[in-house]
Amino acid sequence: MKNYLTAIILVGAGLAPAHFIPANITPADPVFDQLYTLEGHWIMKTKNGIIGEEWTKIDSDYLQSRGYMTKGIDTITTERVALRNTTEGIFYTSTVENQNNRQPIAFRLTSSDNNTFVFENPLHDYPKRISYRFINKDSLHAWIDNGKERTEEKSAFRYSRAK
Repeated sequence: MKNYLTAIILVGAGLAPAHFIPANITPADPVFDQLYTLEGHWIMKTKNGIIGEEWTKIDSDYLQSRGYMTKGIDTITTERVALRNTTEGIFYTSTVENQNNRQPIAFRLTSSDNNTFVFENPLHDYPKRISYRFINKDSLHAWIDNGKERTEEKSAFRYSRAK
């Protein structure tokens, strides 16, 4: 602990090189900071019920989500997501209840432009791409598809922030 505090003091004072910062500290990522807009409860009403995502900020490098659907009075968890800022990149890791033997599948952030964030895993069967676009503070469009080559296979989700 003493070495850790010394490193912070020396770097903060400009007396030590930046590489002296312990490896478990990740620099603030302005792109990841934009993803905190996800925090909260998002819903999409359908003729069969409600589809929703509940996002929680765990710490400065980690958001998590529970995806669900409701039918009548029943609520079924469909997916759990970990959104992490790591030294290797920003990853959206999804665990879907009835797919991949409940094993997590990671998608790397490949682009972020105009409030649109695209995560891809070209080795996954479907989807290969997961995208989120913030329309405004209370409107979010998300979609999954089979990548750049086959966008005709697309599922879209138009969420509103729950009040």
